[in-house]
Amino acid sequence: MSLAELDPKTSAFKVLVYLTFKDRPMKPLEITKGLGVNGSTVRARLSELRKKGLVKSVSDGYVSLVTSYDILMKLTQT
Repeated sequence: MSLAELDPKTSAFKVLVYLTFKDRPMKPLEITKGLGVNGSTVRARLSELRKKGLVKSVSDGYVSLVTSYDILMKLTQT
C-alpha cells in the first residue's frame, strides 16, 4: 500500500502526518501525547505504516519516509 491508498480519515494517516511534519525521529509515546490518542493505537498504526514502507524505525524512534509535499498533494487530491 502506498500513500495514495491511505484514507486521510484514518488514524494511520493522522500518525503519518504528525510524524512527517515533526521532521525528526519520534517515540510512540511522543506521538501518543501529541495526538491525544491511545498508545496501543499509535503502536499498531506505526507497525502498519512500517510494513507499507511509509515509516522507518530508527534508534531514536520512527521517521516518516514521505515528505510534507507528498502529504499536501494527497490532501489536495481528496
